Amino acid sequence: MQKRPKHRTYTKYILLIFLLVSVAIYGYFMKRTPILWGYHEFYFTPKKYTNILHQLSDERKALTSGDENISQVFIRQFRSLLPFWYGTRYSFYGQTETPGEGKIACGYFVTTVLEDLGLKIKRNKLAQLPSEEMIKSLVEKESIRRFSRYTITDFLVGVQESGTGLYLVGLDTHTGFLLYQNNEMRFIHASGRFPFAVVNERAKDSIILGKSNYRVVGKLSDDKKVLQNWLSNQ
Repeated sequence: MQKRPKHRTYTKYILLIFLLVSVAIYGYFMKRTPILWGYHEFYFTPKKYTNILHQLSDERKALTSGDENISQVFIRQFRSLLPFWYGTRYSFYGQTETPGEGKIACGYFVTTVLEDLGLKIKRNKLAQLPSEEMIKSLVEKESIRRFSRYTITDFLVGVQESGTGLYLVGLDTHTGFLLYQNNEMRFIHASGRFPFAVVNERAKDSIILGKSNYRVVGKLSDDKKVLQNWLSNQ
């Protein structure tokens, strides 16, 4: 009986190990970006994004400040925009207004999403402010909390004490959104770390969020100033 050459056996094992490592790496980073770069060419296209913005605007026109579920609608509309932005490339100087095209910086990601959501803001000026100043200009002081040298665990517990909802978070040199729903905190931001794109990751796993010494959060979804702004821009 003829024996199989050893080099073929080794090649088989090497390919198998390579495949397993690739799957592990893919699974790890998919926790941070649900869909790979390039998916904008298929479903979450710029044209569809424009249509969604029109739909959200029409929905806002039917709302009043007295509606009981206004905060939930605000969060739902925010979430409807996010899939279009996932995978958009990061750049420190990026200013794109079209998800999936060009590049975007963390501050511009925040202000562009808020503007597209319906807030009347000065997108460029706001994006260039330090993150704490950005937050202070958007929400009332009662909606702001500051955390200095907290562990990531203690910080997240502190945010959770303010209840479920959508938050804007400012870090030492970064900014993004915190979304707390269904007992889970997500950090949505234009990441200057791998994969250098807009990502949605578990807050407790975020390296950027965890390494920051100073964190300031402003709760957007319950803030009267934010919601009045949102409703008035119709």
